[in-house]
Amino acid sequence: MSDLKIIISKKNYEVFGLNANPFPYSGIPDQVPNIYVGQPEVMGKVSAVLSSVFSTGHSNHLILTGSYGNGKSHTLKFIQAQVQNKFFEGSAIKPVAGYVAQPGESFLDIYRDFIYDLGSAYLKSCSQEYIGTVCEEISENGTIEEDIQPGMGWRAIEKGKVLLSDIVPQAYVRLSELTRYPDFSRAFLNLSYEENAYTSWEWLSGESIEYSRRRELHLTSNITAHHAQRAFMALKTALEAIGHSPMIMLIDEFECIETLQARTKQNMLNALRHLIDINPTGLSMIIACAPEVWEPLVAEYHAFSDRIAKEANLKPLDKNSVVHLITEYLNTCRPNPSDSLEPFTEECVQRIFVEGNGNARRIITICGQAIDEALSKEMEGVDLGVLERMSGI
Repeated sequence: MSDLKIIISKKNYEVFGLNANPFPYSGIPDQVPNIYVGQPEVMGKVSAVLSSVFSTGHSNHLILTGSYGNGKSHTLKFIQAQVQNKFFEGSAIKPVAGYVAQPGESFLDIYRDFIYDLGSAYLKSCSQEYIGTVCEEISENGTIEEDIQPGMGWRAIEKGKVLLSDIVPQAYVRLSELTRYPDFSRAFLNLSYEENAYTSWEWLSGESIEYSRRRELHLTSNITAHHAQRAFMALKTALEAIGHSPMIMLIDEFECIETLQARTKQNMLNALRHLIDINPTGLSMIIACAPEVWEPLVAEYHAFSDRIAKEANLKPLDKNSVVHLITEYLNTCRPNPSDSLEPFTEECVQRIFVEGNGNARRIITICGQAIDEALSKEMEGVDLGVLERMSGI
């Protein structure tokens, strides 16, 4: 009889000069990637598109193509991380970058994923920032007696110098005039009330809220597929009002729309086309799609594909890029980073390059398995013999 054995003690990789196995077993991208190797043309095109949006304010969009495992998801998450790192808290420019794992069946699914990625904490801080801005404005025009210094509106409310209940009604009127969506304005502002924050977040993220709970916040209806674009526009408008712009939407696995029924697929493409049309400024969509799906879309749906200004193609990694990739991962677990490929031998890396066929995901997976195989056999390095003992290599 065989028993399932689960070992919970950590493996010791010190024999390889590492404090852990640096290669993820599944080859999927980190939530916040720090390593990006071998796609200078792609990054050049992405940089050009985003630079034009930042410098001119005009919307610009890009399609990112590449075969399975060549790094589409990794690239989108790297773009998001880079944007967030370059424009940190306190920066004069405050872009909003949200990642959408896949398009789903309607624009409501895209909206939900985008909102979830931004997170409730971020939207709550934006709600407070907007209310603080209104507080400063009505202090300046004399509507309230308290003298509020620029940038100190929300702080004045927190300290009790101004009552939140005195500011929110005026903030609601102003925001509703901008968004033209009263329900959205109510929910957005109610994020600043602790007792209403959870229900407001549920509503804003497109969840279905029963009438009794909506009535407490004076919300007339839920965000449905019919309202999703309107909600997205209200979100974009509200964030622009406090200087959070441009909005960067990163949509992954766009090839999934190929599984939709013809009418549903057409509705999805029409929704995205319409979104582009009504946002001539302040928006950049970067969409990742398998080439075998994107090419027919270009041929069949001109009304959508013609609105995507540029295309960037992720190519398999060459030998030098593979060496760089392996070294970068090794350095994440080395006490002292170096250019060495150890514990891998040169011959082993050449074999990994050939077997991986330049596919980043496959290469990372092989490397992770090879290090564990060498460790289990108590070897001092990873050579060709290790790869030959691994099944499938």
